[in-house]
Amino acid sequence: MKTKIISFIFYYLFISISISVGKSEVRMPTHVNWVITVDMKSFHDSRIGKFIMEKIKYAPNINQKMEGLKNAFGVDLKEMREIYAYGSGEKDKGTAILHGGINSKQLEGFASLNDKVEIDEYQNTKTYTFQKGTLGILSKDSVVVASNKELLQESLKSISGDKNNALQTFLDSVEKKQDAIISIGANLLKVSKLEKKIKPEQEIILKKFKNIVIILDETEDHIRISSFLQATKSETANHLENIFRSWPSLLALIKGANEELDEVMKNVEFSVSRDGKTVGIATQISHAFFESKVEEELDKKKIRKGSI
Repeated sequence: MKTKIISFIFYYLFISISISVGKSEVRMPTHVNWVITVDMKSFHDSRIGKFIMEKIKYAPNINQKMEGLKNAFGVDLKEMREIYAYGSGEKDKGTAILHGGINSKQLEGFASLNDKVEIDEYQNTKTYTFQKGTLGILSKDSVVVASNKELLQESLKSISGDKNNALQTFLDSVEKKQDAIISIGANLLKVSKLEKKIKPEQEIILKKFKNIVIILDETEDHIRISSFLQATKSETANHLENIFRSWPSLLALIKGANEELDEVMKNVEFSVSRDGKTVGIATQISHAFFESKVEEELDKKKIRKGSI
């Protein structure tokens, strides 16, 4: 029973870290089709990050989970510097590399409690393999967590090697143009096929594109979400650019149908760009409007609970 509990906790740790999800020197293995990077330092320094963390102080459930991670495993999300997670798209398979906010000694001590843990060393890194999940100690405050031993070893090879893939190259080229807080990249066709959630008509459309990258960053006054689609042909990129540029006009046609949507559209700015086969659309919303809407939703939640 103790072995199952410990294995489950490490599996939960991996899932929690992965979905919480900057970018390190790691290069993605060739099989990777999706990646999420979070520059935690930039997040905590940003206006949106400070606003969200302030609200978390008054969210007991989230606070409790964060304190649980810190006390049980030595994982302090508030002190973490960067998170880098990736995978092929296969269900329940992925890797997360974390820098900062980690008490590696505490994690190792907890790992050793498992009666059936396999302790080994690979690429000069101490590893722990459980029934569900594996752990590699990179330094006193950095670790790699993976779904299985094979993925862990692949990640350690990538840290010290020079593997690369098309998604990583595209992500790098886009990130050079702006300071990302959060980046999400994926080969939609490959991920959809591996998840077995694709219909024939969807496959026809997705074959026209290579990769997509979504980046969250901010300016002094705005929160910005930028989406970049890499087309296989210039003709496809041209069609996509025309569609993006027509969005404001299309949205104007439904003005008045929904008051909440109208309010959002008044406070959203769109801009479209194109560089060869890559088409981008940036959506900006003011910090003030975002914060006011969050406050409104929190007040509504309190009213529903009968708090005020």
